[in-house]
Amino acid sequence: MSRDHSDALDFDLSFLHIGKELKQSEASSIFEVEIHGSSYAMKVFHNNGDPGFTKKGRDLNRFRCELNAYRNLYSFGVCERGLVPYYYGYIDRLDPAKYQPHLNHFAGDTHFPNRRLQTAIYGLRQIHNALIHHHDIYPKNILIVQGHPERVVWIDFDVAVTFPSKEAMNCQAEKYCQHEIELFASFGQLLQEDQKQGLPPNTKYY
Repeated sequence: MSRDHSDALDFDLSFLHIGKELKQSEASSIFEVEIHGSSYAMKVFHNNGDPGFTKKGRDLNRFRCELNAYRNLYSFGVCERGLVPYYYGYIDRLDPAKYQPHLNHFAGDTHFPNRRLQTAIYGLRQIHNALIHHHDIYPKNILIVQGHPERVVWIDFDVAVTFPSKEAMNCQAEKYCQHEIELFASFGQLLQEDQKQGLPPNTKYY
């Protein structure tokens, strides 16, 4: 996962329409997609866990390698000059179940996202965009509201930190936003392990 999500695309994924698969490899697939009536190419990587780094520090995560490369290509104007594909940003994980049959060969990935987890992370990002650190991001502070659609609601802001302006959220504060995202995502992995073991809800305190 990226530590700087300023280039994460923030839009209603119901407007994402996946079309023809342009290329497929063992690690990823490239699709023609449409968002709000405009056509783009989207590369989707398989997610079977983060392989990490070699002993010499080389990154083995293909998504992270490509993301960092395109960020630099964009920043240095290489995309603008048409020498490489233009970089618009990234989407932090898609649920294959929502994009069948196009993403059916991603459904077997061991780390594909849980829909509720991703909705909760989206909500947490919106809280950060409102200049707030929640500071109590445990599953107990999330309500699942049944309905069509189902809603995932964050509660308990009694220890939250609210910033007066965007300028007041310095670099350290921005890093803490990402820390909250990553910490909450780790709870999702722990809960998945509990389910695999057949443990009932609330067996452990997270």
